[in-house]
Amino acid sequence: MPFKEPFILGPFSVDAEGRLSPAHQGVSPGFSVRWRGRVVHARLGQTDGRDGHLHLRSSLGRIPSSASDPVTRAACFTMVRSLLGALPRDWGARLLPDHQPQLEVESTVTLPITVRNLVVELTLFLLVLSPYLDLMDEAGVRLVASSSGQTPIAS
Repeated sequence: MPFKEPFILGPFSVDAEGRLSPAHQGVSPGFSVRWRGRVVHARLGQTDGRDGHLHLRSSLGRIPSSASDPVTRAACFTMVRSLLGALPRDWGARLLPDHQPQLEVESTVTLPITVRNLVVELTLFLLVLSPYLDLMDEAGVRLVASSSGQTPIAS
């Protein structure tokens, strides 16, 4: 069912066909979901014309401190180093200062994007992410507790 006119929904502009684009220039709207105990962040950005980009990132957990579990910590760092060579070509990885390994990817999308296409992009990321989460779980990387106990669904 088509909408009568474009409208603003949070940080998104929704056109008459229900497609999403950033509501304001220079602001990348996003949302977060929780997948297997990890928070996954998605941001939609606009470049020139109809091209845009979708930036997806996920923490893999937190590597335990050497004071609490030095053996597991060493195994986690070994796993993270091995992981770097096995990532898809367009994926990036980094280790945050609080010892959270993080994976991220950015893809080009056509804006405005349908909700269906946005969900497909996110689902593909989650499916490719899952084996890496399995490896991190086996190595002993711990889940990061949410400070509020709730998962944000939009930002």
